Amino acid sequence: MQEEFENGTNPIERKVQITGGSTYTVSIPKSWADARGIGSGSSVYLYPFDDRLILAQTKGNKHNWRADINIEHLSSEKLSRQIQAAYAAGSDEINIESETQFSTSERHTASQAITSLIGMQITTEGEHELTAESLLDTTEISLDGTIEQIRRIALSMHENAVDTMVTGENRMSPEQIASRDDEVDRLFALVSRQFYRILTDIREVHELQTDQRNAFTQFRTARQLERIADHAERIAAVADKQAEPPTTEVGAEFRTLGTDARRVVKTALDGDTSKAIVQRDEVVEQLDKLDSKLYNDRKESVYLYGRVLESIRRTAEYGGNIAEIVMLSNTVECS
Repeated sequence: MQEEFENGTNPIERKVQITGGSTYTVSIPKSWADARGIGSGSSVYLYPFDDRLILAQTKGNKHNWRADINIEHLSSEKLSRQIQAAYAAGSDEINIESETQFSTSERHTASQAITSLIGMQITTEGEHELTAESLLDTTEISLDGTIEQIRRIALSMHENAVDTMVTGENRMSPEQIASRDDEVDRLFALVSRQFYRILTDIREVHELQTDQRNAFTQFRTARQLERIADHAERIAAVADKQAEPPTTEVGAEFRTLGTDARRVVKTALDGDTSKAIVQRDEVVEQLDKLDSKLYNDRKESVYLYGRVLESIRRTAEYGGNIAEIVMLSNTVECS
């Protein structure tokens, strides 16, 4: 039992004692403290967290989040993914190593992946090693603000993509849409990173002025918005492939349904969750009607319209998901 406690796998009971008539104290086993670099004179913080008190070391003793990646036998795609995963997992430092020597393409892939991440900067670069470090200041990050940025970009992408598909006019090229989708991916990676750190370090909760439940809600909301951006990119791809825009009547229906789907998202984010769910169901019903109408159309582009309908449907459903996420969060808070 003593060994299990020292390894942190089991709790141990301690009684609160009074010292000097005005101070309460709780003793910490010496072996447990020594194993964690805590000694006489060390500073620690006590954080209130729901029904618990959490003991944490000071900033000076904060764990340095580091990820090591060996590029041997990694394709360019896998290398990029590992760098992105290390960032999303909260790494402050990402060290990329080559047992032989970086090729030009490997160095380019690593550099491009790192510079695409918010707050990361290459600090050292050699023939066999490349290191990037985070310059992010947690106290300057607002998860709510980041999600608002994602919402604004994703819904703007969606509106432009539908308009381009309906009119046949390139208001935003597929390349521009793809660039904006990359920006949404970067912002979502930042949300993922902060959420993961909040889960594992109580100090991040304090610095971001949030709690784990709220951070989970923010993460799930950001995930739905990121998917909406993906579907906006798919609609833009259809607009680029179609030989001609739809008829005026069909185009008007697509425009209306796209607007209604985005309204579901906005209503959910505004907190009117019940209304958002009703709106979602209404949009899905109208999408089904248009789908049936187009079923017997013999035009070559009809199959492309089906893809647009599906993306608009997904957008409305993601808005409904956000409503349910917010509703669940509010229910838990009130319980």
